[in-house]
Amino acid sequence: MSASARDSAVDPVGQLLDMFLYAPIGFLSKSAESVPDLAKRGRTQAANARVIGQFALGASNAKARKSLADAEQHVHAFLRIIAESANPSRSQDPASASRLGADGVDDASADDGPIENYDALTAVQILPLLATLSTVELQQISDYEQTHRARKTVLTRIRQLQG
Repeated sequence: MSASARDSAVDPVGQLLDMFLYAPIGFLSKSAESVPDLAKRGRTQAANARVIGQFALGASNAKARKSLADAEQHVHAFLRIIAESANPSRSQDPASASRLGADGVDDASADDGPIENYDALTAVQILPLLATLSTVELQQISDYEQTHRARKTVLTRIRQLQG
């Protein structure tokens, strides 16, 4: 290696000239050949990025739609539970639906036992009524409750009153 080559490699002035004068001149002379190739590569990269972006967006949209559908099902189930608990109708108990007469009144409720219209009452409504019943009547309610709705709060309160 010659002394001038060694000097220009270490010489900071030579490095600055290479970087800011000779390299741009070389780039300009070569750019006529390389710019079309660089533009073609850039278009290819942009198209690939667009396809990947559309795929990612489509996958996230499908995921979002599924999550939204799941949430909608949960809301419907929740509303159905709320509606059923607000109106403890005979629709929850298939056996009670078969006891309905032509007039829509529960035929069995007239002689169900000591609490009038028992099937239409909620557990909260039944609990205070239990304290007024005799041991035999409590047993009737317990038997009926176990075979029909089996509400733990009602059955637990009956056991407390019997015991």
